Amino acid sequence: MLLIMAWLAINRTILFSLIFCSCPLVVLAQSTSASPTPSPSPESKTETRDPIERSDEFKSKLTFSVYFTNGDRLYDLNLRHQFGPLTAWIAGFDDPNGIKLIRVGAQYDYKKAWFHLVPTIEVATTKAVSGSLYSELGAGNTIAIVGVSRTNLKSFFDLFWDPSDAVQLGVGHKLSSYDRIQAYSIIDVRLHTGQQNTHVVYRHKLNANDGITFDAVFKSGHEDSGRFIRTVGIGTYYDRPKWFWKVYYDPHVNFTSHTMVRTGIGLKF
Repeated sequence: MLLIMAWLAINRTILFSLIFCSCPLVVLAQSTSASPTPSPSPESKTETRDPIERSDEFKSKLTFSVYFTNGDRLYDLNLRHQFGPLTAWIAGFDDPNGIKLIRVGAQYDYKKAWFHLVPTIEVATTKAVSGSLYSELGAGNTIAIVGVSRTNLKSFFDLFWDPSDAVQLGVGHKLSSYDRIQAYSIIDVRLHTGQQNTHVVYRHKLNANDGITFDAVFKSGHEDSGRFIRTVGIGTYYDRPKWFWKVYYDPHVNFTSHTMVRTGIGLKF
């Protein structure tokens, strides 16, 4: 009888020991499986570019501009949106003492290896029509710039203030993922005015959220009055991730006797 009772006591002790030792293993197994490490995905990869560099990827821009010239204020509102390689826009121009118009336009970006071609067309409610072909040639950091533009010789106001029936020749160099410098001339080849605008454009990233562009232009040619002029203008474009601001000082605007100061602010979305 004593042997039986001793045998039962030994078995009871062994059973309790097994239960006690197995509990931490169960808890450990449960805690380990409760927080599995997720598999890496393309969405979880860290974006290494700064916000100002990614701002060029926004599909839409809304720009409001005010032009000051000869004591008057002129207004321009421009909305553009990118549909893949196609960009379209609609804009309105208002001179309180003169012309008012709406213009619509589109451009297509074609890129393949060393060849980048951008055909553009724009029409206005004044029956003005303009078209252009712009190209960049080169696969490295340095490119050649070649372009040509034509109109039906009806005047209309645009965001660009260079000769409209012209050729464009120049060169550009990429300094970094954001910084670049360009020099090009836009030369009248249709109206025999000798008008030529030569631009030197420098784009620079100030920090992760700020960029700035300087545009110096040397102008020469005959005004509408026939007088030959030489002058220099300057523009500044301040860039933020979701908005921008620009101002230009443009003497003899459109080869007239007037000086124009243009300023504008825009949103990217």
